Amino acid sequence: MRITFFDDGIDFNGETSGIRAIGGAEKAFAHLAAALADRGHDVTMFNRCQETRNIERVQWLPWEMVRPPDTDILIAFRKPALLAEMDDAKSRILWVWGKPKSLNQPANQAVLEKYMPSIVFTGSAHLKSWKSWRDFTNVAITPGVGDIYREPPEQDLSPHPTAVITTHPRHGLQKIIRMWCDRIHPVDVSAELHIYSAGLYRALDGGDLAEGLRPILEEVKDAKSSGVIVKRPVADAEMAEAYGQARAHLYPHIENEMYGSTLAESQAAGLPAIVKLAAKGIDPVTERIHNGQTGYLAPDDEAFANLTIDLLDENSTMYDNFSRDARTLQSTRSWDAAAIEFEALWK
Repeated sequence: MRITFFDDGIDFNGETSGIRAIGGAEKAFAHLAAALADRGHDVTMFNRCQETRNIERVQWLPWEMVRPPDTDILIAFRKPALLAEMDDAKSRILWVWGKPKSLNQPANQAVLEKYMPSIVFTGSAHLKSWKSWRDFTNVAITPGVGDIYREPPEQDLSPHPTAVITTHPRHGLQKIIRMWCDRIHPVDVSAELHIYSAGLYRALDGGDLAEGLRPILEEVKDAKSSGVIVKRPVADAEMAEAYGQARAHLYPHIENEMYGSTLAESQAAGLPAIVKLAAKGIDPVTERIHNGQTGYLAPDDEAFANLTIDLLDENSTMYDNFSRDARTLQSTRSWDAAAIEFEALWK
């Protein structure tokens, strides 16, 4: 099949995640294309990349390049308007990544009505969060996880009592830092909290700081003596290594989070997680862990702190058990498996 992808977001290609940190959505876009190419399809990508490249049998083309006259499958990433990028496509798919409420905007409704695409969501909770006005072909296809996380090197020694945070600082970081300084770090003064944030790292290095992050930055600086360290987000291989050297992935509730890419990756790498539950409503991120087996869903701040303390305790067996089960249960979702489910949409 000739498959043509469209994404008008940022500049990246199929090699980018091996060179520097990029978002989970962008990684998914590149990984699915490569998996479909591996399965024998002719795959072309149009996005904001700067030059034409052939990477892992996928043709990457800059956005301004002329579209081909036709294609068998058109996959529009995130935006319904991209379904109109080619006039002649035998089948169209809209791959939804974020919160789907925008699909009900009048302009998007008109595009969906015109092309009647299959609509792909990242999980069952994501799918259920959309209230459609008519019957479309709606399916939940869980994204795969890159091989670098699914097959990380085994650790020879028990990891240092380190917790990592990969979410944006605006998502409850101040509360977690205070919890860390007041409740968690006093139990083990050797413990460290590693915050992966490009914005905070740049500011600490003398660069610009995004609006609204100043109070958070000051909180981070004050917490340095309690083992709080800001790190620059890194490429996949380095990130997989960082997960292998930690004992807990702390994940706050994020209202508009529909998948949780870094959580899926850290779980596959064998890193247990503590996830803060939403106070009410659907929480799609909870699908990323097996509660009580590869991590915990914490109902409140008290539980969040206590469970983190237990995971960081080097004398506890909790980390070893959870890490083993995470590797066993969470590393099976390959991009080839996801590609097969996409193929079912046009077979």
